[in-house]
Amino acid sequence: MKIKVMYENIDSWNRPVFRELRKKAGDKKPRRRFGTMFALFPYGEPEAEVLKQIKSEHLVFFGSEFDCEPMGTSCDVEIVKEADVPLELV
Repeated sequence: MKIKVMYENIDSWNRPVFRELRKKAGDKKPRRRFGTMFALFPYGEPEAEVLKQIKSEHLVFFGSEFDCEPMGTSCDVEIVKEADVPLELV
C-alpha cells in the first residue's frame, strides 16, 4: 500500500520535504517526512514548481520531524497535490 504524501515546504538545507497525510480526521500519530537530497530549491518554492521536477520515485524517508537527517530508505509513496486533499487530512 502506497504512503500518500503532500508537499510541505523547503527545509533549511534547501531540500523539498513531503509529509505523510493523516489516515483519518483527528489522527494525532506523528507523520513521517520524505524528500530528496538531489534536487535543491529556494526556500518557500511553490508546490507547482517543485512538482515539475520531483516525482514519487525520487523520495526517500527523512524521519518524523521537519529538518530531520535523512534516513535514505526508499519507500512506496504517492504524491498528492494539496488541492486534492480534504482539509481534515492535511
